[in-house]
Amino acid sequence: MTNCSRVWCILISVASIITAVIVVCVYYTNPSDPSFTINEFYVSALNLSDISSTTTTANQTIFFDMKVHNKNKVMGTYYDPVRITFSYIPNIKLTFVVAEYTVPKFYQDNQKSKHVRETVATRGIAPFNRTVTTSVFKVEVFTKVGFTSPAYRKKESMDVVANVRVGQTGEKDSDKGIKLFESAGVDDRVGMQTGLLILSMATMLVII
Repeated sequence: MTNCSRVWCILISVASIITAVIVVCVYYTNPSDPSFTINEFYVSALNLSDISSTTTTANQTIFFDMKVHNKNKVMGTYYDPVRITFSYIPNIKLTFVVAEYTVPKFYQDNQKSKHVRETVATRGIAPFNRTVTTSVFKVEVFTKVGFTSPAYRKKESMDVVANVRVGQTGEKDSDKGIKLFESAGVDDRVGMQTGLLILSMATMLVII
C-alpha cells in the first residue's frame, strides 16, 4: 500500500469515527420529551345505567389513569408540578373547564413509567350531557421538564393535549390508550439533531 493510500485510509477512518461520535451524542445524550397516555377515563355522571348519577349532584367525578413515561435510555427526568385540565366540548365553538388536578413535582429514572390514578370532583357535567350518546372531553397537561444530562438540566415547558370520547357507560369509547401530543410548536432539540447530523456529514466531506 502506498503512502497516499495509507493517508486516505486514515482520513476516512477519522471521518467515520467523528461521524459515529456525533450520531451517538445526538441519539443517546439528546433527550426525548416524556410521553403522556390516558389509559382509563370514567365520568360518573354520564353512566346511564347508574340511576344515582341522574338524581344527585354529588356524583360528579372523573376517574382517570394517566401513564407518564420517560423514553430516554441513559438519563432521568425532573418534573415540575404537572397541571392537568379537563374540559368538556359540547361543540366546536364551546369549551367548558370542568375539573383540574395537579401532580406534585417528581423525578423519574430512565425508561421508567409512573401511573397517575385519581378521582377528581367536577364543576358539574350532567346538565350538558344527558341527551347525547357520545361526549368529548379535552385533557391538557402542562409542566416543565429537565434532565440529568448537564447540558439539558434547564427545564423547558411541555404542553400536550388530547380529546377523549366518552360513551353512555361513562367510560372512554376506545380500549386503546390515548396519547397526548404537543398542542403547538416544535421541539428545538429536533433542529439541534438535524444540525449536528448535517455538521457531521460536512466534516466528513471536508476531511475526505
